[in-house]
Amino acid sequence: MRYDPVDGVSAAFSPSFMPRVPALGPVVVALLACVATTGAVAQEPGNEDRLKAAFTYQFAQFVDWPEAAWDDLKQVEFCVVASAPLGRELEQFVRGESLRGRPLAIRELGPEDAVDTCQILVLTARSNRAAGELLKQASTRPILTIGDSEGFLDAGGIIRLKVVDRRVRFDVDVAHARRAGLRISSQLLNLARSIRGGPS
Repeated sequence: MRYDPVDGVSAAFSPSFMPRVPALGPVVVALLACVATTGAVAQEPGNEDRLKAAFTYQFAQFVDWPEAAWDDLKQVEFCVVASAPLGRELEQFVRGESLRGRPLAIRELGPEDAVDTCQILVLTARSNRAAGELLKQASTRPILTIGDSEGFLDAGGIIRLKVVDRRVRFDVDVAHARRAGLRISSQLLNLARSIRGGPS
């Protein structure tokens, strides 16, 4: 993945925070920068969505999927509920990027769509009523689930984003990750506000 600055995300993705080296270190720095971003950035709903999208985009680098999940995989899909604002922001981050040699893509899900081709499922409090069913579908598949609603982890989600003191934080349930066959990097867990389910 590239580490280019994106307009509107303040200093979190400025060149000073994001040196162009192909190592995990800059990714950690980027997330730390997001955590430290001034509260003014998260005050407006649009900026809040962009910051959450920035986190969501970076999370994929901290996750190990089962090798079988990569068999015949043509692209890595970030699946979002159709018309979700965070999905539109996320598209700006994933466009032209890749993971393990597969291009990243956004896939919009309707009420009747299945999650079987998703690698990352993003559900927000503003998603429609289909969100609960989509999360249920994803819970036993190798899909990283990310959401921001109250009770998201209780419902089986893996990473919950939350704005605290006008800054984006996140909680992780590693038990749900294990059930999905995923392993969360300790480097990401070290940045989490809280961790459920014991060691990854």
